[in-house]
Amino acid sequence: MKIKRLITIGICLLLTTGCWDQNLMKNAILIQTITFDRTDEDKFLFGIAIPDIYSNALTSGQETQASNSQTLSTIANTPREGRMKLNTEIPGNLDASKNKLILFGEQFAKGDIYPSLDVIWRDPRSSMSAKLAVVKGPAVDILRVKPKLESSISQNILNLIQSTETNTIIPDETIQSLASEILDPGEDIVLPLLKIGHNGTAIDVEGLALFNDRKLAGTLSREESTLFLLLNNKRGKYARFTKNINDNKPKMINFVSLNVDNMRRKLDVSVNNDGDVSVNLNLRLDLAVEEFPIGNVPKKLNQLNEELSKIFTSEAGEVIHKLQEANCDAFGIGRRLIAFHHGSWLKKDKVSYFRNVKFESKVEVEIVRYGIVK
Repeated sequence: MKIKRLITIGICLLLTTGCWDQNLMKNAILIQTITFDRTDEDKFLFGIAIPDIYSNALTSGQETQASNSQTLSTIANTPREGRMKLNTEIPGNLDASKNKLILFGEQFAKGDIYPSLDVIWRDPRSSMSAKLAVVKGPAVDILRVKPKLESSISQNILNLIQSTETNTIIPDETIQSLASEILDPGEDIVLPLLKIGHNGTAIDVEGLALFNDRKLAGTLSREESTLFLLLNNKRGKYARFTKNINDNKPKMINFVSLNVDNMRRKLDVSVNNDGDVSVNLNLRLDLAVEEFPIGNVPKKLNQLNEELSKIFTSEAGEVIHKLQEANCDAFGIGRRLIAFHHGSWLKKDKVSYFRNVKFESKVEVEIVRYGIVK
């Protein structure tokens, strides 16, 4: 009888006990995108995009009539204060658990971006799968673009980022993967670089934003970004290039379009007795010809392999030069020094060590497919 009574009491407690920290979705207003900007007066501008279903309930803020999202922004001292201010403008509680994007304005990214992300990492309800990007100009402006193919501007940007990840134009980066990289003294981060194009009706991926010590320091173009990712051993499903194999005649018949079928990357870091760091970076690309207007690839196979190897090797040198110019150690050379040459790392100037690294890079190309049948 005593056991039965205890079981009964336990069941009653389970039925009557409530959850003290419950978050009801009916009271939540889901944030889809967060933007960080610096105004001309050097003040912090915090912006968000929320679904358009809340538009009728807004008491202030700016509406995007042709888009299924609303844009709100405010001047604040911190992101948390910004959310508190915007919460007073809407009938509900802002919830970042489904946030898709975190966008940094160009001017804002030239300062340290880490403090703005602190609240996101500390909040247990933050979405760790959110993508990050830098926007040329104010980031909040991109939320007011009226996309043609997608009703939600946040979903439009997310789809764009995911498709360019597949095509090896930008790396697959989330707020979760960024956490370890941004705190690593031996590695710098790169983020997608977006811009508003086509008279404000579209968003373009410009390339990559290069960071040095958590600050924007340089950029790579789209094609340079793809080559950098291959050099960094980060290939997506596709990696396509179009190369002019005759610079003197910029006609259609002098171009060849290629896709990377397979690749092998080898990176060796060595330190001599004087503490000088040298890096040998070799990349082997197996390519498929997707377009060659002049035709007859087999006849020109050796010539194409040789010419393309020279072109890619030269461009790899340019990419590395831009990284060193921006002092962006996106290859993680410092991380390898910490792991395998720790004594040398302790003697290095942590601010400028990457600029003094001597690179020897080579890209070897072989066309392995040039038609439907291998």
